[in-house]
Amino acid sequence: MNNVSVVGIDISKQYFDVAWAVENGQCEQRCFRQDVEGFAELVRLTPEGSVYVMEATGVYYLRLAHYLHATGVRVAVINPLVIRRYGQMKLLRAKTDRVDAQLIASYGQTGSFALWQPAENAISQLQQLQSWLEGLLQEQTRLKNQQEAWRQRPEASAFVGAAQAQRLEQLQDQIHACEQEMQQWVQRHYAGVYQRLISIPGVGPKTAIQLIAVTDGFRRFDRVEALVSYVGLCPRVYTSGSSVRGSRHITKLGMGRMRQLLYLCSWTAQRCNQACARLHARLKAKGKPERVIKIAIAHKLLRQAFAVAMKNEMYSEAWT
Repeated sequence: MNNVSVVGIDISKQYFDVAWAVENGQCEQRCFRQDVEGFAELVRLTPEGSVYVMEATGVYYLRLAHYLHATGVRVAVINPLVIRRYGQMKLLRAKTDRVDAQLIASYGQTGSFALWQPAENAISQLQQLQSWLEGLLQEQTRLKNQQEAWRQRPEASAFVGAAQAQRLEQLQDQIHACEQEMQQWVQRHYAGVYQRLISIPGVGPKTAIQLIAVTDGFRRFDRVEALVSYVGLCPRVYTSGSSVRGSRHITKLGMGRMRQLLYLCSWTAQRCNQACARLHARLKAKGKPERVIKIAIAHKLLRQAFAVAMKNEMYSEAWT
């Protein structure tokens, strides 16, 4: 990226800070509003042919990324953890929006990224629905915990109990409606891959829909290893020299909801999925804990899902 100008962008809700290199090794820095006028001003002031690099900060980066992509310029969206680790490697001690913009521009000079492409509308709709569903499920869990605590009180308020029951019923209705809406979007736009996914013994409709959402309909990844890493099911090895021998764990840096669904699927898959049943028997014979075996089965299911999507075929036991 030495011959290309890299514009580092640090995004916040109302403003975004920008940094890019100019002559004599100096750094130009500006701050713009998070609106169309600010976006246009950014493109006007920065060098032509630049690559615009930003973090995936919540949803705040999306408007700017879509605007820049629509104007035909190159955009890269980086995982914030990558930028944080890069800053630690450079031993940075200060953290401000201006410093972060410079850091992102510096990382962009390494060229260690792929250019960003906006998701299809159907995937965007699914991802929004999935985000809303996760919020509803979290609220449901929180309220159930509150209800359990309320029941332990010696003089429980009847009003509180009725309000809790009413809210839980409302949440259940909203969860059901959201799941139905997701099902309809999948059936309209991804019916083929959906049918192939649920042909895998142990993989149910909720897991299939989630897989489609997180993989952009299995167009986001061209290697199964990248998908496994993204979901967070790859092992983390912690060893050093001859004395440090840490336990192997999954990284848990990816999609928590996706891991949870695959883990739940593993309970059924160990009985009805021949490959998973053999894996379960083999690991059980080695004395592996049940939780470790379930994670291994979840990993296996994810690889099977990638296979049916890439082969464009229904699942076959003959593959394993």
